[in-house]
Amino acid sequence: MYEESEVNLLQQTITIKCKLKLQSSLDESVLTKSLEQYRRACNAVSQYMFDHSFEMAQAKLNKALYHQLRNDYGLKAQMAQSAIRNVVARYRTVKTQLAQKPYRYNTGKQDRYGNDIWKNETRTLDWLWHPVNFKRPQLDLQRNRDWSLKDNHIMSVNTVNGRIKVPFTCQGFDQYLNGTWEFGMAKILHVGNKWYMHISATKELPDYLKEQSQHVVGIDRGLRFLATAYDEHGKTLFFQGQEALRKRRKFKRLRQQLQSRGTKSAKRRLKKIGQRENRWMTDINHQLSKTLVNRYGADTLFV
Repeated sequence: MYEESEVNLLQQTITIKCKLKLQSSLDESVLTKSLEQYRRACNAVSQYMFDHSFEMAQAKLNKALYHQLRNDYGLKAQMAQSAIRNVVARYRTVKTQLAQKPYRYNTGKQDRYGNDIWKNETRTLDWLWHPVNFKRPQLDLQRNRDWSLKDNHIMSVNTVNGRIKVPFTCQGFDQYLNGTWEFGMAKILHVGNKWYMHISATKELPDYLKEQSQHVVGIDRGLRFLATAYDEHGKTLFFQGQEALRKRRKFKRLRQQLQSRGTKSAKRRLKKIGQRENRWMTDINHQLSKTLVNRYGADTLFV
């Protein structure tokens, strides 16, 4: 007789960003068409949901829209399913966002102290005046149905005109091929003149055990201080945020100036500034995380 102890597992999900290297103008044309048709299909699903009381049941939407998406937009079978799931997920997100921000209005009445009486009203999807609009071309692909990984860093990608083989580059990609990672959905994006493929990957990790941690550090994020860390010994560490705050204000003023112009060149400049600010903030967060890890060492639990 023996007893088998159960080990609880946690799932870690990340997004792997790969850069695609299209081999011909024909492949680029086919992929561009696929992204645009998928975007149009998503808008068709969105319009249907808007006109039918925001129906979100996958089975009912499949029955009503599957053949239309195949015939009118040339989507493959799994692409049509992905388009429906994508739109449903977007409406669920909008539904949550509306519920988190109720409509607050003055009732026109006053309490016995002469203060205005305000009332909150929960907002639902019925508050939407227009269906959710999908502006950015994209393509969601199901693992082993619409995309698969070949040898020598080559992707087999399904399009509305059939499959194409595309080489890709991704620093450190081989570490995800050791059998512990499971690939899932992928999303193809066209940013500027470059093509990217974002792949969802999941790995099972052992559950956290208290005995594994030598240090416990609480972290609070903010604006005046990017982070404030407090360890188990009662010591506090502050990371000043004034410089980052000044730079963000500078970006904000520049955006306001460009928005007031409204020209095409100003809009192009706005897009570049937004990308630059995102890269800068990502680098700041990376430096902050690295500093915390180096200071407190391995086997530290950050809360």
